Amino acid sequence: MRCVGCDGQASSPLPFRYEWEARRFVLCRCPRCGMISLDPQPTSAEIVAFYSEEYFASGLHGLDRLGTDYESAADTGLAAAARFLERDVLSAHPHPHSFFEIGAAMGHLLAAGASLGLECGGIEISPAAAARARDKFGLELEGGRIEDLDVCAHRKRWDVIYAGDVLEHLQDPAAAVAKVVDMLAPEGVFVARLPSSFDLLSSRLAIRVLPLLGRTMRLPDKPYHLHEYTRRSALHFFRRFFDEVEVDSSLIPPWKLNLKSGSAAYRLKGILHWANLPVTYLTGRCGDRLVVRARTPAPPGTAATVTSSRPAR
Repeated sequence: MRCVGCDGQASSPLPFRYEWEARRFVLCRCPRCGMISLDPQPTSAEIVAFYSEEYFASGLHGLDRLGTDYESAADTGLAAAARFLERDVLSAHPHPHSFFEIGAAMGHLLAAGASLGLECGGIEISPAAAARARDKFGLELEGGRIEDLDVCAHRKRWDVIYAGDVLEHLQDPAAAVAKVVDMLAPEGVFVARLPSSFDLLSSRLAIRVLPLLGRTMRLPDKPYHLHEYTRRSALHFFRRFFDEVEVDSSLIPPWKLNLKSGSAAYRLKGILHWANLPVTYLTGRCGDRLVVRARTPAPPGTAATVTSSRPAR
């Protein structure tokens, strides 16, 4: 299987799998760059089916176990969305005037951007979510996959492009980021938030222990995440496209952790999360969330530089 992170060919299976519609999807890691991907990859038709109305009603991040749905949670957090946008996304650019969101869902973050006076645009794969964004906020989103977007109307247009928990869902994230490079205005910034659960101490332990026990772990969700990023693989991936890359690692506090299963393995993960907290706080490593800020597309044939900063506290 070709690695989407570095175009390498070799991959090593990890002791984790998804099972869906009588199919098994095994997580495999590239030894060259560390990117983790599903093998086999779901088909395009299967991916579209993942993001039906049910996904936003109950399938997203275990919202069903929290007794809510995506729209209700987002409606409650509109003020927080505006604060997040200003503090964690727009702050990466000195004077942003335009904002584009990849995976805009029902448009809550774009509505927050419009309230701040920004020119806003976005793309969403779910027709139901895009329709809700139009009805709720008057937003006309691009439909479909960012990899397929015709960028003619967007070329060099956007000061800030944001992808929050999106790239791990894409079949070809390299094609998506290549589109982003074309869409960014001069001195534009791409901000991406990524889960990095395989950086956690619990995941590192499981990768070592499960093979010794002759076991693999079935993950409870549908195979939404086609790829899993770590700090190492994110640095390797984004330096292919940008001159300047910052990667911050952080940890969801243990008291806010949404364990998706009551199994012994997940209970152990919850315990180890407390041990993980001081490690991430002191070193800026081994977290379960990454924020990538990438600036200034690299000219063809130019070596890229990479910087990494510790998370703000």
